[in-house]
Amino acid sequence: MTDHPATSTGSTVDVPGRVRVTLADRIVPGGFFVDRPDAPTRTPFEGSLSDDAMPYRHCWTYAGGGSTIRGELVAMLDAATEKVFVGTLFLGDRAVREALERAADRLRGGVYVISALDDKGLDKAINTVDDDGDIDKQTEYRNFRELTRRGIYVRGYPGLHAKFVVVDDRLALVSSANLVSRSFDQVGENGVVVTRPADATHLARLFARLWEESPWDMPPDREHYQVRPRAAAQRVSQVSVTETVGNGPIWTYAAQHSILDAISEIIDSAQHELVLASYSIANMTHSLPRMVARPELLFEPVRRAIDRGVRVSLLLRGRNNVQASRVEAKAFAEAGVEVYADRLTHGKAAIADGRLGALFSANFLTDLGLVGGVEVGMRVDDTPALAEALRYYKHVIAEADLAFVRDPSLGALAKRLYAEALSRWPLPAVITLISGDAGWQRLADGTGPVLFERSGSGSVTLHSGQDRWLLTASGKEANDGYRLDPLPGKTVRSATEQLEAWLTTRQRVPEGIHRGLCPAAFVRPQAGR
Repeated sequence: MTDHPATSTGSTVDVPGRVRVTLADRIVPGGFFVDRPDAPTRTPFEGSLSDDAMPYRHCWTYAGGGSTIRGELVAMLDAATEKVFVGTLFLGDRAVREALERAADRLRGGVYVISALDDKGLDKAINTVDDDGDIDKQTEYRNFRELTRRGIYVRGYPGLHAKFVVVDDRLALVSSANLVSRSFDQVGENGVVVTRPADATHLARLFARLWEESPWDMPPDREHYQVRPRAAAQRVSQVSVTETVGNGPIWTYAAQHSILDAISEIIDSAQHELVLASYSIANMTHSLPRMVARPELLFEPVRRAIDRGVRVSLLLRGRNNVQASRVEAKAFAEAGVEVYADRLTHGKAAIADGRLGALFSANFLTDLGLVGGVEVGMRVDDTPALAEALRYYKHVIAEADLAFVRDPSLGALAKRLYAEALSRWPLPAVITLISGDAGWQRLADGTGPVLFERSGSGSVTLHSGQDRWLLTASGKEANDGYRLDPLPGKTVRSATEQLEAWLTTRQRVPEGIHRGLCPAAFVRPQAGR
């Protein structure tokens, strides 16, 4: 929430001879991500030294410092001697693109990339559930086009959200990180470097299957590019992909939901401690348009774990602009889950008792995550990589910069709500008010949030319930008081609905307009005073 200079800090002491309405005491129903006042300064995550011969090696990026994903990936690409397979949503990091181009030059081709693209660009459905930050999707689309000019084969598989790379069927990297600089320098990510050839081969077979089934093709061309559809007859794959047993690759693909199966098994096995992490969560307890809620996928197993006495922690990206995420966080918190939030986390994981666990690309969503789309992960039970991942998530949780609150007071929410498009209350904290009896009584009897909009001219509109008022200074000085006059006409939205619209809309606030929550106290002189 951005600061807007207040004309006075006001007073919170009751004024003799006046009636007082303290809006800050109102309860705002729902769940919200708020600034954590006691958040410690971020410190780098320091990984433990690991043996390159280990079958799985933890890799990460942390907002407080430290990253190994880019270095691991570039080294793998530069070591390629036969072929490179890449599945990714974005590919904007220059160092990675240059490593892919070097590999293509060295291997005279042999580099294959699948992304969620078609002839219109990157799949919009996927982009709504991933960390797009400041990513320019048209620039990303041009990045894929440029790869084809360097002799790299690119195909489009709409719905692909996986992030994995396979080199020579012997090495692989599976993570939550899109291949963009933001994922290597700023955003919290983690994953696994896979040195076990059998697992790398398994991932290569999945890639080959996706490659053959991709409906869009962007073939190499030094002079031109063209995204063209592939006929259904061309998209028949002869490659079989079977799900692994025990440690190894897991995925969401077609009717195979081994990431969900792994998460379910991990949760059901937890006895003491369960750590869950996701960028997005939706459709678990509350339905979405045209999508029925699926509590049996995650919510009910988690609630059973809590009933067994398991301490459950859930780390999320703090996004007030996504109503579904707040609704789900509230439902899980009410079930006994400890919800943590951060501005920059993007990792996904499920870890039970520090012993069983998986890292993956899938969000806690239905159609684009656990039972739909294309996702990839790794099951890494009882491995040093899992121990490192758990240590990583505990580090992130300890330094998380947001908190999640349920049904806060309007005053607390106005101070701490994480919403960059909203401003703080710009007028005195305590206002002497001139108002008619009916309007005053409606304000006094109201519940839920009270919102304000301040125009460039300084006029202030208040929203409470279905009512709107114009708040205007009755004199030249702040202590001269203000008038509260009802605005004519019916409101289309209640204040609660209006707040939701302000939080979730992607439209910019009009120039010169300031919006936010009004926690002021209004005092009204009694008759005869």
